This record gives sequence, C-alpha cells and structure tokens, in this order.
Amino acid sequence: MIGIDWGSKFIKACRVSAKTDGRYIVYASMISADDKNGDREESPLLLKNKVNTLLRQMRIKNHDAFLSAGGSSLLARDFSLPKMAAENIGGAVMIEAENSIFETLDDMYCDYEVISDSGEKMDILFIAYPKEQINHMLDSFSQSELEILGITADNMALVNCFLTFDEKRALSSSVVLVNIGHEVSNIAIIDKGRLKFIRNVAFGGLDVTKEIAAAYEVDVNTAEQIKRQPEFWESIGFNVRNILKKSSSNLLEAIFRSMEHSVSRQKIGKIDKILLTGGGAILRGIDDFVYETLGISTQKWNPLASGDIIGAVDKEKGFFIPVALGLAVQKGEKSNV
Repeated sequence: MIGIDWGSKFIKACRVSAKTDGRYIVYASMISADDKNGDREESPLLLKNKVNTLLRQMRIKNHDAFLSAGGSSLLARDFSLPKMAAENIGGAVMIEAENSIFETLDDMYCDYEVISDSGEKMDILFIAYPKEQINHMLDSFSQSELEILGITADNMALVNCFLTFDEKRALSSSVVLVNIGHEVSNIAIIDKGRLKFIRNVAFGGLDVTKEIAAAYEVDVNTAEQIKRQPEFWESIGFNVRNILKKSSSNLLEAIFRSMEHSVSRQKIGKIDKILLTGGGAILRGIDDFVYETLGISTQKWNPLASGDIIGAVDKEKGFFIPVALGLAVQKGEKSNV
C-alpha cells in the first residue's frame, strides 16, 4: 500500500513493510508540488511525472494507493445517537447530520465513525467533503500509474499514524495532535486510544513566513530563508515568539476550542499533551510558544523517531510525512471520506 499526501507545498509518499517481530520498514520520499510558476501542479500529465519520480525513488512496483483530503472544506461534526443495530446506523447518521448541519450534503461525500458506544448511546464522528474537490483530485491523478483504493481525511490518516507508531502513548494518555502544513493545520484529539474530535484550521508555515516578510520588509523567499536558519536569528534581532504571537492566533484558538469542546462534550478528564508535527513544526521554538500560551505540555512529534521503525529511511522526513505514513498502514477496504 502506498500513501500519497498531495500537499500545497510537497507531495509526500510512503510505503510500509511490517516485520514479524512487530517492527516496520518505512520507505518515504517527497517532491515539490509546485509547477514552474510556484503554484501547486494541477496538470494530470505533469503530475504523473512527479508521481513516477516518487515511485522510482522508493522502487515501488505495487501501485495500490490511498490519497488524503484536507483543507478548510472538510466538514466534521460529532453527535450522539441511541444505541442500535449496526445495519441501522448509517441511515440514522445521515438523518441526524441533515438535521444538524446547515449545508447541503447532496454535493458531499460522507462517512462516519462510531467513537464510543457505552451505555445506551453511541457517539458518532461524522465527516463530509465536497464531491467536486474529491473528483478533481481523482482526475488530477488519472494519468498516473496509481490504483486509487480510496481517499481518507488528513486527520484520520494522522490518527492512524499515531496509533500505529506511538501506540503506548496513544493508549495511555489524552493527546492533541496538530499537523502544521504549509497553509492548513489538521487537529485530532485522541483519548486513550479512541478518536474524539477532528478539525482543520487555516494556519500553516506560510503564515509565519508572511509575517516575517512584513516585519523585515523582505520578499517571501527571503523570509523563508530567515525562518529556516535559526543560527542567524540573534545577529538580526529575530524574535520567533513575537512573530508567532502575530501570526498564529487562528491555530491557538482552534487548539483551545477543540480541547474545550472535547473535555465538555466527550467527558475527557484532561488533556495531557499537545504534539506538534508537520513541516511547520520544525520551526525552532514553536513548541515552547504553544506551551507558554496554552499551559499544556507541548512537544514536537516525529513518527519516524519510533524505535519500531528500522531500515535506512531518512528520519529527517518524519515531520513531513505523518499523513502519508498513516495512509500507508491503512486497510484497503474502506474510505474515510
């Protein structure tokens, strides 16, 4: 199985081989998603060339793949239903979703997950994504050699990665996973191995870069270089905390509201930790800033740092590939969008 995460900055691909001793060999590669104008490549023919490059780099012959869908178009809601037979859940979920969501669902692909079923009720996580965007994604990859088995929400793949490669911590604590991408961040809350809540927020590394550009009156490319070279920050008087304070209010509010919702609605006792991953999490000091602002223990999370992963995989790619990695260990029979 290949996991493909088609981000706004990079296309990331992963393949995972499970060993009999419970460890994994991970093959991972990434390539720029940009076209010659610096925008995300949308041409099916040129996208095919990028995908083929990734496949050659990982020496992949089996082209069965899962894609992921993210961005601000993801619609996620949680609600409760009376306990019922499995064959009746789907219809009841759609009725409840149509009654509680003000957007039409006719133009969206929908799915759901039972996140708890204790007592006389079931807690449901409902997910929907615009058909137009899913169909566009499938059309874009139509010229590639990939056999697309399904499309999964970024958040669900992120959770799958955490449960697979950090199982001990996933089962023993309540964690907020935050995958900081180039333009959008994925949030997922897991309580002792059970998914409780997901949402996306319009914040990414690009917001930080733009704030640096505005503060220093430089172009975006120069600002990106400043962001990536902390060894020069002191010499130019760069204060990452001030930059984050001005650029990350969307992210901080989304994390706080997600925790507040989960503690009150899902009856989580407390949040133990916030884990930051994604390319945007590489920024030096962002974990300290989140901790100082929200008061919750915050760490960076690189899934490739797991002791269960062996082989020559470049572990520096770990922050970029949690979604692709989660897709690569997914079962092939179901799509979560």
